[in-house]
Amino acid sequence: MSKARTWFTVSGILITAVLFFFALRFCTQLPEETVHKIALISPVHARELGEAMRLGADAAAKEFGVELVYIGLKQQDGAAQQRKAVEQALKNDVAAVLIDPADNEILEVIGELSAAKQAPVILLNDERTAKGVMAAISVDNLQAGRKAGEAMAGLLGGSGGVAVIGSELDDPDLAAREAGLREAIAGYPGIRVADRAVCGSSHDACWQAVMQMLGRSAVEGIIALEEAASLGAVKEAQRRGIAGTLKIVTFGNEFEQLELLQDNLIQKTVVQSGFSVGYLGVKQAVALLNGERVNKLTRLDTRVIDSDNMFWMDNQKLLFPFVE
Repeated sequence: MSKARTWFTVSGILITAVLFFFALRFCTQLPEETVHKIALISPVHARELGEAMRLGADAAAKEFGVELVYIGLKQQDGAAQQRKAVEQALKNDVAAVLIDPADNEILEVIGELSAAKQAPVILLNDERTAKGVMAAISVDNLQAGRKAGEAMAGLLGGSGGVAVIGSELDDPDLAAREAGLREAIAGYPGIRVADRAVCGSSHDACWQAVMQMLGRSAVEGIIALEEAASLGAVKEAQRRGIAGTLKIVTFGNEFEQLELLQDNLIQKTVVQSGFSVGYLGVKQAVALLNGERVNKLTRLDTRVIDSDNMFWMDNQKLLFPFVE
């Protein structure tokens, strides 16, 4: 073979290789697939539960290939700060919003803004419906209330007076819990609901409310519908020297509640998996963004925890999802 012919053959191979290289580079530089941003707005006044929800949402975001935009709130922040967080998230063009709304006003704001941005809203720990809300994930609060009522009936041996205390009159979740516990207690002729009170979210206000309640009613047990009420009940029981004797059943697994549970100052608490709430919130948001249909309402189960079973292996992840 002549030198000239060999040179042309080699040149042809080199030219082909160069063209292939540039073609490959062009193909690999095509626009990447858009990664959806999903905003998780922190609940107000939530600590361990809020952190568990964030961990669940973060795990789902990594699994489904989306970006989680977490907007946290300070412990003292309320509805006004949560509203600002929602507005800021939607201005930043998030594709979906996950939120445990502080009140009905927040729901209305979300509806207006999300409709304009075409960003679906998924409610966490809430069953209320509003414009723009595409799905909701919540525990079955009615069933949770029944469990609390049954737990109290067991502690009292089927007879005695019970007081109920919660933060708000118009909170649908707390209303469902109270309806459930009253339904359960109605099955025990020897037990009566002797009093009820509303105390807001302040620990001191709940303490004062329990103090007044115990001053006017003879009760052997208190069912506190959320954390602040349970801490107020324990504080007044300690002041009166009846801590442990006064039976307290509550809802939630904040650190202070678990410490009191371990010391048997709270006898029973009905808990939920915040991790599962956050995880399913992101999972459903991704499904909606992919054009899939999801359940309008997903209800999660709850579990009754006491000092005997709180350290069982199957309860550890439920109570302490942030511990490796």
